Amino acid sequence: MQLDSYLEIFTTMYGWAFANIFGEIITGTGLVVIPFMLIVFNAWREAKEQGAESVGVFGVIDRIGTQLIAALFVFSVCFATLPVTSLHSISLSYKPRPTATDPNPAPVTRDGGTGSTFDTAMVDAIDGSMSGAGGSLSNVPAWWFTVMSISAGMNTALRAGINNSESEIRAIEELARIATIEDPALLHSVQRFYSECFKPAQSRYINTVRTDISASGQAILATTNTNYGPNDVGWMGSQLFRTEPGFYADMRAANPVQGFPINFARDGDYYNPAAGAPPPYEGYVNPDWGRPTCKEWWEDAAGVREAMIRQSDRWQNLSNRIALVFTDPDRAKDQLAMLAEHLANPSFVDTTRALGFDASIQQNVGGAVSTIGVFLTQLFSYVTINPLLNGLLMMQAIILMGMYMFLPLITFLSGYNLKVMLYGAVGIFTVKFWAILWSFTVWMDAHLVNAMYPEGFKVTDFIRSTGNDYKLTLMAMLMMTMFIGLPLLWTGMMAWIGINVNSSLTGLLKSADSTATNATNSSRAGGRR
Repeated sequence: MQLDSYLEIFTTMYGWAFANIFGEIITGTGLVVIPFMLIVFNAWREAKEQGAESVGVFGVIDRIGTQLIAALFVFSVCFATLPVTSLHSISLSYKPRPTATDPNPAPVTRDGGTGSTFDTAMVDAIDGSMSGAGGSLSNVPAWWFTVMSISAGMNTALRAGINNSESEIRAIEELARIATIEDPALLHSVQRFYSECFKPAQSRYINTVRTDISASGQAILATTNTNYGPNDVGWMGSQLFRTEPGFYADMRAANPVQGFPINFARDGDYYNPAAGAPPPYEGYVNPDWGRPTCKEWWEDAAGVREAMIRQSDRWQNLSNRIALVFTDPDRAKDQLAMLAEHLANPSFVDTTRALGFDASIQQNVGGAVSTIGVFLTQLFSYVTINPLLNGLLMMQAIILMGMYMFLPLITFLSGYNLKVMLYGAVGIFTVKFWAILWSFTVWMDAHLVNAMYPEGFKVTDFIRSTGNDYKLTLMAMLMMTMFIGLPLLWTGMMAWIGINVNSSLTGLLKSADSTATNATNSSRAGGRR
């Protein structure tokens, strides 16, 4: 039997263990016969209220027989347990959903271990040591076992019938949110480039008259440019700064950078013995490394961008995902570098002057106001599929455990009512089907994301406030509506079906009683003649 989450494997065992404990209490104390006694007493009471002449002894007997047969049927299929339907006699398994970090997950089983932390924490659900009763607590009544099997089989068939792979953009979003930079040397390099290249270039851009920028630079900054646009100058790898004369190509690192050998054609401020000029002073020695241009420092194999991309296997996985979306290798590298810059969070350190107290207050207040605004506009945008889906599946597993646990009590307290048997089946099927609705949601979300970003995207759009806030907020609202709204709609429709089932069964039982009474009256009338 294939279930819908790791947790459901264990909560299913717990639910029926508690259900069997309740069932053993009811049967062991003799309470099990009370509903049958009430059926006999209630039929006798109704006969007395209607008058013996109008009902007769045979009518009472027929009514009692009809109700007792129905109650015995409900008791036999919904209350009494059978070893053949024990949960230990079947394999409880779960097929994890493919994710960005594990695109081809292997199925897991209860007996073989799920590989999750639940195995150790909830081992008593498997061996029955929670109560000392062993495997006897895993027995499931035939009716509920049938309902569970049909629901699980239908879920498995429906899930196999759809391509439930998520959008590559969602996979990139998932990896981007869990990405980190742990190398202190890389963080130092990013900070240096930010202070020695990016901030000076940004200051030069601010002081540059827009008409002095070349036609190609104007095209990069154009609002119609979906690849770059006006926000291009807001990050370290700006295409304008890399290509426009007077920026990165003409700016150098303030200090030597490891990995860049001295080039006397570029490092004119270094002492060149081959030039024939004497050293600046006796004993002067050049630094071990040269001072590259900002363009070299960013783009070369020993540069900052390549160090960002190669930092770990997780980043390599993210790089492979991004390469599937962006056909331009340079743009794909820029996406990773943009994410790394955001995670490194460099700050400009001005070593020429100290920041005054008043200026600090002004910056802190402005930053606080900005943070509040970002929080309000991105309230929905931080909702991602995997945490939300995992939380909902855990909630579903807990709800199902509660339903299984209380089924014997509800069956007993209803007087072994046939309607309760069908209500329970509808309830289990309804809650189990939530998992399929969430699978449909993942499938639909993948199509919607691809439709919302036909022109491409920025990785950092998904983890910080950017120009695409409207799209991100809209996508998050649609995703939450589908994740929560579809199960609510489905549950409401199934409740309406349950009401109709109730009306039909009530009419059926009344018809059976009326038929029995009419048959008795007819036989009595024939006897008098």
